[in-house]
Amino acid sequence: MRRRICEATAHCLATIGYPGTSIKQVVSAAGVSQGALQHHFPSKEELVAATAAFLLGRSIKWFTQIKTELEKDRSAFGTVTRRSWQDQFSTHEYEALLQILMASRTDPTLKKRIAPKLEEWRERIENEMRDLLTPIARNTDELNAMLTIGRCMMTGLLVHDSLLDDKRRVDAVIEAWIDIVSRATRT
Repeated sequence: MRRRICEATAHCLATIGYPGTSIKQVVSAAGVSQGALQHHFPSKEELVAATAAFLLGRSIKWFTQIKTELEKDRSAFGTVTRRSWQDQFSTHEYEALLQILMASRTDPTLKKRIAPKLEEWRERIENEMRDLLTPIARNTDELNAMLTIGRCMMTGLLVHDSLLDDKRRVDAVIEAWIDIVSRATRT
């Protein structure tokens, strides 16, 4: 039930945004009663915080899978990066997470709930990727910067370039990123 409600919330956030998402719309999208929803999530804040945790948890599972693939074949970085865009960043789930993060910037109560979850997610993702990327980074600060730049690039593509509906440009940026990181791994 909780998963179904979080999935419906993510769908609403991605399609109508945070300000437009209401308990009533999530009830309709999830196909549950308002009482059932509010039994699990008594407020929109609780619902959104749980949805953020749900989405971040899925992301961690995805990165764990990627780590396993790259441990077997480090030369698969390009394939993995392309798939990362398709499977992780250019999805309704990531759009929903961006809606939550943007709302958290200006809502202090929501920020207080979301920031620790986001920090835990960042630490876990960086831990997953650290061993794989350490050989190309000169130090921990550079490694963390590389991971942040990669996340920011993917987020920026979703927010900016996807809105412009220019798939060729998005593909070109991803290919350039793959080339830059691949050159760094050869030096």
